[in-house]
Amino acid sequence: IHNFTGITDILEPEDLAELLNDYFYHMFKIIDKYSGTLAQMTGDGLYVFFGAPDFTNDSDHAERCARMAIEMQLTMRELQKTWYESGIETPFKIRCGINTGVATVGSYGTKKRMEYVAMGMQVNIASRLESSADPGSIYLSHSTWGLIKDKITCEKVGKIEVKGLSRPISAYKIIVD
Repeated sequence: IHNFTGITDILEPEDLAELLNDYFYHMFKIIDKYSGTLAQMTGDGLYVFFGAPDFTNDSDHAERCARMAIEMQLTMRELQKTWYESGIETPFKIRCGINTGVATVGSYGTKKRMEYVAMGMQVNIASRLESSADPGSIYLSHSTWGLIKDKITCEKVGKIEVKGLSRPISAYKIIVD
């Protein structure tokens, strides 16, 4: 959620909790619809991956992930209207980052707390794309764009610097109508 910390200063705690629960309810339904794996909820963020535990192929995963992100953005537009009309002056806006590549996937942690997650540079690239994206937008890496460009309308954003990489990467933006 873009500017989540700033929004927490504006909203009453009860209103914030109600909005977050409404947001999570809708987003979880969408994740399930596209068979994504919800690895973590990091405060206000959702970390979802495809390809594990069930792998089909990269094109299928990239397309389902992109369609999931589009539906999330469209749902957010509806939620923003509803929340605004109910008196919330600063409704949530989300950003999404999508990358395709090989990651290390497994259960990590201790006997008391274990999480099923994907890790590695490919995951970091998706995270950096998300943080670079404009509120309400979906940014893709070149590898993802190559897999979905004939099915989903995208435009080139250009090169972006990615923390942890020595070279900038090409970024694309999904056109959400």
